[in-house]
Amino acid sequence: MSVTEEATGPGGTTGLRFLVVIVAAVTLVRIGVLMVSNIGFHGDEAQYWSWSQDLDWGYYTKPPMIAWLIGATTAVCGDAEWCARAGSPLLHAGTSLFCALIAGRLFDSRTGFWAGLLFLTLPAVSFSSAVISTDVPLLFFWAAALYALLRVLDSRSPGWCLVLGIAIGLGLLSKYAMAYFIIGAILSCGLYREHRWFLISPYLFAVTLPAGLIVMPNIAWNIANGWVTVAHVGQNANLGGSLFHPGEVLDFLGEQAGVFGPLLFAALVWRTVQLCRGRVDRREGWLLCFCLPILAIVTVQAFLSRANANWAATAYISATVLIAGWAVAAARLWVAKLSVALHGFAAVVLAVFFLDLPGIEPPIKSDPLRNMRGWPKTAEKIVQALERHPGRILLTDDRKVMASLLYQLRDTPWRPVMWDYDGHPDHHYELTARYIPATGDQVLLVAKWNDPQPILTQFNTSVPLEPVRVKTGAGRERVLHLFTLDGHASP
Repeated sequence: MSVTEEATGPGGTTGLRFLVVIVAAVTLVRIGVLMVSNIGFHGDEAQYWSWSQDLDWGYYTKPPMIAWLIGATTAVCGDAEWCARAGSPLLHAGTSLFCALIAGRLFDSRTGFWAGLLFLTLPAVSFSSAVISTDVPLLFFWAAALYALLRVLDSRSPGWCLVLGIAIGLGLLSKYAMAYFIIGAILSCGLYREHRWFLISPYLFAVTLPAGLIVMPNIAWNIANGWVTVAHVGQNANLGGSLFHPGEVLDFLGEQAGVFGPLLFAALVWRTVQLCRGRVDRREGWLLCFCLPILAIVTVQAFLSRANANWAATAYISATVLIAGWAVAAARLWVAKLSVALHGFAAVVLAVFFLDLPGIEPPIKSDPLRNMRGWPKTAEKIVQALERHPGRILLTDDRKVMASLLYQLRDTPWRPVMWDYDGHPDHHYELTARYIPATGDQVLLVAKWNDPQPILTQFNTSVPLEPVRVKTGAGRERVLHLFTLDGHASP
């Protein structure tokens, strides 16, 4: 059977319609949880929101899609956290349906139903639906591109080439990890003789042209700004220090079991072993071309330095389809059913924690929600300090504090500026909102550290104020240190 032949099966469009109903219901519940949640922005989310207030073709650490997405949702329903995050459950819903379409085309409609349901309930997807991140649009456009590639290989349609090019281009504007898709496409077409035509045909140009045109403005922005986004990607790799960290590999692989779910990850490992033994069919082999290279690259990165759990997120689009196809074909549907049940239970527990009900906190040593609590109270105390010391410039020394204050103070006359320690922009705010000192400046410094040197020594006088202390959980508090600074000692 050709990889791209559409297989038919029982259920017709009924399974897809049922899936649409489930996806819609889950999405509405997720948006409802966001609307009633008291959990505020994480520092990165607040930064993305601040980007959406100044739409551009690029930003220091990421391409522009995340800002555009937040800008689109907040234009509809306002600047509340839930509205800025609403794009996550909506796009994940679309990604689930694309997984179903991919599986339906490769296998049958029953497999399509389970692939869509599995992706919808993945642990990482449930968590990601409660926040806003660059992975959300990346996964959506990755799934759209994978489906479009299937249609191109099947029909040789110029129209689907255009769709594929647009999906790749928009994926690259979401996150540069979309480049992994190109590796998968080359590998999958190169391994299967009947698809090698694509790599040497005009159809390839019909894909690369729209993709290139879409990405070009971001490239121009990077050129104009010293390639800061590309440089940041290199900094994330962190290959300049000591190499070889086997412990990081174990941590990363353990995290992948959490991202994909333990049963599904074990099944993926099993199908990979079977691939090495030549016991997977062509469809599974084709899907693994879009999964294993990513996992291999990021695992090597973890071994050489470190790797975040989400860096391999795109691998799980094809992995979800693969496991659904194997489970249905091999009469191992219990794996899918049990995974959906376990992941559904985990999603309910996660939703309860995100509601931030009094006395209910994650029973783990490091509460991941602690940095998202208490920012309105924090901002209120800083505003009180500003009112007691009028006319002062609000200065910060930390990127995430800066982002959170930009969001919390959005309806006030105060706008913080950023201290640049070394004169070289190391993040977005040092690039766009750097404090430019002038003789005679009067400043209120909000510092993460209790002795923020060398900032204090740059002014003629510095007076510490009472720190801002806000409870963020049981036995936990956020402490920010305040100083009045007068008379910048200009060189």
